[in-house]
Amino acid sequence: MSSADPTATKRDVRLAWAIHALTASGVLLGAGGLEAVVRGHPRTAIVYLIAAMVVDGIDGPIARAACVMDTLPGMDGNILDLVVDYLTCVMLPVAFMAYFHIFPPGWTVILCAAILFTAVLWFARTELMTEDNWFRGFPAIWNLVAPTFFLLRSPQWVNIVVTIALCVLTLTEVKFVHPMQVKHRRVVNIVVTSLWLIAMLVQTLLWPKDSLPLQIVLVAAPAWFAFITIERTRRGAPAPAA
Repeated sequence: MSSADPTATKRDVRLAWAIHALTASGVLLGAGGLEAVVRGHPRTAIVYLIAAMVVDGIDGPIARAACVMDTLPGMDGNILDLVVDYLTCVMLPVAFMAYFHIFPPGWTVILCAAILFTAVLWFARTELMTEDNWFRGFPAIWNLVAPTFFLLRSPQWVNIVVTIALCVLTLTEVKFVHPMQVKHRRVVNIVVTSLWLIAMLVQTLLWPKDSLPLQIVLVAAPAWFAFITIERTRRGAPAPAA
């Protein structure tokens, strides 16, 4: 067991462990999603993906507010988060795309291997983020990409092109927004992300029926993030504070 800060109260230690347990629960959601994929239940798999995304979105701010790293210095929450993220953001979506024929048969193994390979290299970066909290390279959020492909019923050639582009961008220095940590347009980014997840969940529950308003959101949300990525690239990094 990891040692706790001797100055921390028992309540602080219990809270820190509870937050780490919340983060670790992502592997259980990922395992549930994998089982749903193998059993051929795309709706259930997407619900597990969305639940894992919600956990991933809330555990970081809670951990920082509770100063978990100071309370349990022997437990690295960042490493724990990366391990969970590789399962829920990469491996589960790759299995989903392979089982539910997002790509043509001749492309499936090649593209799934490319995703796994580029993503693990991205997770190994020592500097994942810039000083103003933008990700360096596409942050391997295939847990958003895979359900969007599926729910939009996008043509397989579109899926191929987008996947290749994102795999290449994973290994670049192009800046992608972290909706919770980037101050620039933070409120808008959080709202767009929330609408994306809500539309994804509702469209999943309606599947195989399609809803035009929900599908518009599923197109508009990634389009917004593509726009601010291009904007950040053209604008460059902000000037350092005096």
